[in-house]
Amino acid sequence: MARTTRRRTAAPEPEPIRRQAIVIVHGQGEQRPMGTIRDFVHALWQDNPQLDTPNEAYARPRPIWIVPDDKSGLYELQRITTPEHNGRRTDFFELYYADLLNTTPVRNLWRWIRRLLWIDPAHVPSHMRWPWVVFWMLTVLAVISALAAILALPQVLDTPWYDHFVSPDARRGHVISITALALILLPKFFSPLAFIKRLPRQLLVLVIAIGILDSFGWNGHVANLMLLGTLAYLAATLLLPYFGDAASYLSAQTETVQSRQGLRNRGLALLKALHEDPEYDRIVVVAHSLGSVLAYDLLHILWREVGPTKDNPPGPDALAAFAALDAFVSDAPSQAWNSAQIAQYQTLQWKAYQALRLQKGQPGSETQSGWKISDLVTLGSPLSSAEFLVTDGSADFARMKTERVLPTSPPQAYDETRGTIYPDPQKGPVAHHAAVFSVVRWTNLFDRVDSPLFLLGDAISGPLAGADRFGPGISDRKVEITWGRLGWRLFTHNFYWTDTAAEGEPPADHITVFRNAVGLERSTPDQ
Repeated sequence: MARTTRRRTAAPEPEPIRRQAIVIVHGQGEQRPMGTIRDFVHALWQDNPQLDTPNEAYARPRPIWIVPDDKSGLYELQRITTPEHNGRRTDFFELYYADLLNTTPVRNLWRWIRRLLWIDPAHVPSHMRWPWVVFWMLTVLAVISALAAILALPQVLDTPWYDHFVSPDARRGHVISITALALILLPKFFSPLAFIKRLPRQLLVLVIAIGILDSFGWNGHVANLMLLGTLAYLAATLLLPYFGDAASYLSAQTETVQSRQGLRNRGLALLKALHEDPEYDRIVVVAHSLGSVLAYDLLHILWREVGPTKDNPPGPDALAAFAALDAFVSDAPSQAWNSAQIAQYQTLQWKAYQALRLQKGQPGSETQSGWKISDLVTLGSPLSSAEFLVTDGSADFARMKTERVLPTSPPQAYDETRGTIYPDPQKGPVAHHAAVFSVVRWTNLFDRVDSPLFLLGDAISGPLAGADRFGPGISDRKVEITWGRLGWRLFTHNFYWTDTAAEGEPPADHITVFRNAVGLERSTPDQ
């Protein structure tokens, strides 16, 4: 008899990613539309040496096209798209929301400040102790300064300030102030004097203040009024634009429900539009600062609506990928994972993402839309202080994770015997509603310096991995950002996507970490 041999056929390679969308979610503050996304595109695409291939002729910066954005619903925004490179095109979108927080009522901010001031000190994380103490000190200083100004008002009104100002004793102060002011203004109008711009603007402003104090004979009332004016300026330019946004989103109060709903509706509309577009195979969400909290919430909500839950059951390949994830998690430590375990978990997440993105349109599939978001990259995220900023202490934070109100990576188990997948009576095996990070790989970049010198690095940022935070499956990447000619480490919160290396030098380490996290041309989980 003829002997029949059977050849094992290798599993087919997954369909390649031909087009992807990178969604940039900016941080708090008075951002201009398209003001942030261009810097991200420059770092990730236009000047990214990791994309270079041998014998490739490319321009620097790489070309981009600005085209109408038909996904965000805002005519102020444009889509930035790249030419095809190595078989893939990339579209960059900005999730812009600053306009929805532009009218933050002062009462919202006051309510949030009052909550932070009167929070139980036991609920303040150790890394936030010094910022919290300084916040208290500045608040007390502002109250004392305002009270002193009010009590001294009769004497201030009776003082002949004009005579002081034009007296010969005031001339020295006038010269100091006018000289410093000239050094600020002259380079603006006379280009040959542009070299003067090298002088720090903050130093010149301080010299002007010294000159004014000298003009008035170092009068204590004048000094107090200048201090009060400085605090008012900081409140108007920093507290309201930045912390006001945080107050409107992080604080769930009666007055903030509408603004929070508006942000989420806009973000969901963009992500759903990308999900429903058959041209896109992969979506990456990159979020900075407050935007990382918004992105975290959006992924959770989107998963409930279009993820492989009971309304959109997963196919056989996806179920197999989820089973591998659950098996890995059940055998892994519950508290913390090492880098190899995180890498292995992210490999399994990528396989689950691949299975879900390919299941749409398969014969007999009831799925509405295959899941397309592969990665969340957070930069300088305040979620590191979630028990302080989002919930009422560590006990409340732990409870909300256990109840699956706050998703974790890996997800909280469905019950004592089942992990991500549970049997629905009508639909069969499905994923539970808080299992978004069974598929989405979460990489977090932070530059926090845990010391009383909290202005060094990025005090807002911090690690997110670990059982006491958002789960051991997050890849925390600590970076050390320096900027300026002197290699400053002061408040690096806005430098995660800026290459601070000197011209002609290799890219700064934090830029390399950022580019690796996004993986613009990633086709396998280890890229």
